Amino acid sequence: MAIVRRLLYFLIIVIAGIKSGFSQEYRQSIDMRIPFIPGTVMINGKPTVYYELQLTNFSNDSISLEKMEVLNVVDSTVVVSFSKDDLINRLSRLGLQLNDKENIIAPGNSRVVYLEWQNDTSNAQLIHRLGFALSQGNKKVPFSVQGAPIRLSEKPPVVLGAPLNGGPWVAVYDPSWSRGHRRVIYTVGGKARIPGRFAIDFIKLDKLGHYANGDNDVVKNWYGYGAAVLAVSDGVISTTRDDFRESNTLSNHPAHPAEKATGNYIAMDIGNNCIAFYEHLQPGSIKVVPGQRVKKGDVIAAVGFTGQTTGPHLHFHVADQHSALGAEGIPFVFERFTVLGRYVDFSRFGKDRWMPVKDAAPLMITAERPESNSVIKFDVGDN
Repeated sequence: MAIVRRLLYFLIIVIAGIKSGFSQEYRQSIDMRIPFIPGTVMINGKPTVYYELQLTNFSNDSISLEKMEVLNVVDSTVVVSFSKDDLINRLSRLGLQLNDKENIIAPGNSRVVYLEWQNDTSNAQLIHRLGFALSQGNKKVPFSVQGAPIRLSEKPPVVLGAPLNGGPWVAVYDPSWSRGHRRVIYTVGGKARIPGRFAIDFIKLDKLGHYANGDNDVVKNWYGYGAAVLAVSDGVISTTRDDFRESNTLSNHPAHPAEKATGNYIAMDIGNNCIAFYEHLQPGSIKVVPGQRVKKGDVIAAVGFTGQTTGPHLHFHVADQHSALGAEGIPFVFERFTVLGRYVDFSRFGKDRWMPVKDAAPLMITAERPESNSVIKFDVGDN
């Protein structure tokens, strides 16, 4: 009899649980997706992860994004959290290079959240918990959604030699820029990708922080113009383009559409599904052809002023396919470079000298990605 009573008690609990589950209120809310996880990269001595979280509002009401937390699945500890104000600066409408400046997602609309954060949880299983407020008339009903699980890749970023020699070169990029490479999505072959997720624009300066000698409008006055571009690794040239012309001045430069953003460029296969891209090259300067094998340090072209650009510089990035715009940008680091300083306030770029490193001597860095808007020097002799 005791066994029968225990069995009946167990069945009552199970049935009650089933009824309770069926009676739970269902609410249409948000779909969360992470289209690509590129892995971590070392920046300023700290492992950092970049990825995008896409949100679609399936409810009939507007939803405001109030908070986000990334949790460790194993123990539910908070790995990183983002406040409402921080999220507003990371939100953008899909297909637009503009921040929304608000946290509202209207019914049927989608947003992308651009995320970068320090990762001290190698190979951890993570999940996202988002806090929302549902607008119903004059009332706001708070609720949360947990989903979009990810496992961060343990695959190390590709290690490269110098793409240029000497310096000072400014490693121009900032993940927070609404019109920066990090937030430019291209659709090729029916799929949206971010080829420049880790792209860096290199602009050369003099010792005073000026990027041109004389009139800034004259292309040939820029210090970096015509500088030798180097192979960052042994590899095989997969694609070149050299049909863009160059204007003599910045003011006469044509406004190129997205499909012509690269200007003259070289794509080089460096193995392991890693393709190095060099863009905005000087017309007639490309010294290699598709299929040609090159060695690390070989001169392959010269810095120019072609494609979508506001001044002579080298655009460099690494992607997972041979298409300049139809590939996902993947992390990379340089074998070594010397840090001279950084532009904390980028509005002073080209006007004032950078803020030097705190130590009296420049700082030698190995196997890292330059910090955003840092001023560095390459020494090819050390590569």
